[in-house]
Amino acid sequence: MNFKYLLLLGILWFTVGTGKAQIASDSSKAKDDAILANKLYNESLLLSEGQKYIEAIGMLNKAVRLRPDFSKAYYNRGCINIKLKNFEDALADINLSIDIEPSSEAMAAKGYIYLLKGDLQKANDALTLALSDNDNNAMALYYRGCVLMLQSRNSAALADFDRAISIKPDFALAYNERGCLYFEQGETERAKTDLTRAVTFDQTLAAGYNNLGKVHEKLDEMDAALEYFTTALRINREFAEAYLNRGKVYYKTGKYDEAVSDFNQSIELDGKNATAFNDLGMARYMSGDLNGAVESLSEAVNLDRNYAEAWLNRGIVREMLRDVKGACMDWSTAAELGHADALKYITNQCQ
Repeated sequence: MNFKYLLLLGILWFTVGTGKAQIASDSSKAKDDAILANKLYNESLLLSEGQKYIEAIGMLNKAVRLRPDFSKAYYNRGCINIKLKNFEDALADINLSIDIEPSSEAMAAKGYIYLLKGDLQKANDALTLALSDNDNNAMALYYRGCVLMLQSRNSAALADFDRAISIKPDFALAYNERGCLYFEQGETERAKTDLTRAVTFDQTLAAGYNNLGKVHEKLDEMDAALEYFTTALRINREFAEAYLNRGKVYYKTGKYDEAVSDFNQSIELDGKNATAFNDLGMARYMSGDLNGAVESLSEAVNLDRNYAEAWLNRGIVREMLRDVKGACMDWSTAAELGHADALKYITNQCQ
């Protein structure tokens, strides 16, 4: 064996040996990175449970840098972004998760994002795809039921809620939405049964207590309605609708100062709700604050120019302030918008 041949073998051996060492080194680093990524992922779960969402996202950012194919990390980061209402970021993350590892769970989350964005058709498409992959995905059924409710496809929505509940018998959210649907259809007792189940299975579900309050208000059970609205507000102090609903009960029971307080609180949390301004106006009127009533009712009609009830009510208050011309103009607008009582006021006061 000549020297050149021995040298060639040595070069080949050295090259192959070095390559194996490099592969082993890369494999070891990848393994270490995966272990660290999993550790960061688990830490993000604990942070998220403690509602430390920004810190959780920071952990997940590090995890996906270490392991770019970490589907679960993208999925969880997307879910956190949903909670933070960063819907575009959430959608990007969920899409990455689906690209890496398609799943019914991730597709359902995508549908939920579209639901929150108000794109009902895309939401329905994504959720139907999620269910084609796993027809026992109770959350996908629940989300699609919500989409169908918003599309006024009530029978289909009920079918999805029924199926979700059959899969997950303690599914509080599904009971809550099905109860709301029964309530809208005038099936008060069925609504009451479902909503009671909802708050039994999840005693922190503020929306369930709020909806139960509405049912008892309709049944003219004002004490019970007041208790449920108050419970909803103990759970969520920033629940604008619950303040509005409790204010209505105070108004109906003649507690106008309490009604004014609740309506004001609702408006502070949601200043674009014309109904809250109308109701505040009438509570101020009943408590003797006529100028304040006109101010609130003016806000209502400015927010919704087609709000016939608010135009009628402002006319009533203006007439009490001896502004007959202004009152008649308001009643005329209410009549044009189709309010049945407006012509009576015009006939009696404006001739």
